[in-house]
Amino acid sequence: MTENNNYYIIFIKIIAIIYSTIIFSYASLLMVFYSDKYLFKYFNDETDENINNKSTLMHFTEFTIMISIIGILAYFGRNILCKVPFPFDNQCGFNYMQLKEVSSGGMILYILFSFSVILNKKINVLRKRLEMAI
Repeated sequence: MTENNNYYIIFIKIIAIIYSTIIFSYASLLMVFYSDKYLFKYFNDETDENINNKSTLMHFTEFTIMISIIGILAYFGRNILCKVPFPFDNQCGFNYMQLKEVSSGGMILYILFSFSVILNKKINVLRKRLEMAI
């Protein structure tokens, strides 16, 4: 009986990983879309003239503000998404909140950093500035 129970817990854990991955991914993509559209629009340098008119210190300051906003979004996003109930929680002693994918905000941070178009532009500008300085 306990062997079947172990298989059942493993199956529930796999379902929980898939469930949390889907929820965190979609929520993170929504956060990226809205942060690029509304929060980061002030840091968007559309033309080369705008990029060249700003100092390197200004670009670093904007980058620091952007990653701070991303950190805050990831914190609140993780805390909100942890409240989404898992249908098989507490089945056979399985605790959904002990799952590492749920308790850490790593997935949210990865998606926010990877898919933010404006943040990636800012990173490329800083990379070019640092390459010219070295």
